[in-house]
Amino acid sequence: MPHEDIMKHIGKVFLLRMNVNHVGSILDAPKFPDLRPLYDACREYLELPQRLEVLNSRVDVLQDMLKLLKETVVSRHSERLEQIVIALIAVEIILGLMTIAVDLFSPAYELP
Repeated sequence: MPHEDIMKHIGKVFLLRMNVNHVGSILDAPKFPDLRPLYDACREYLELPQRLEVLNSRVDVLQDMLKLLKETVVSRHSERLEQIVIALIAVEIILGLMTIAVDLFSPAYELP
């Protein structure tokens, strides 16, 4: 999965978490004290706090999975860069050895 897709999914999970917690604001007590008993009864019947906890835990799992994917992609990219650097160093060593060999086996310049 490309890095861009992973970042898009991380953004979607972030928005999902924000929406879940925004909807979770219905757990706040009503401003009118007369509605408090009705609100408490509805909240208990619908099990709102438990459902919100379950949603948040599922979003946490998704977030952890996407973080792991992101780290894997970054790790692959770093490994590829390391391989390129090693190849360049090897090429430089070979060119250096060739230069030394040419200098050793070529006739010396004679100045007139």
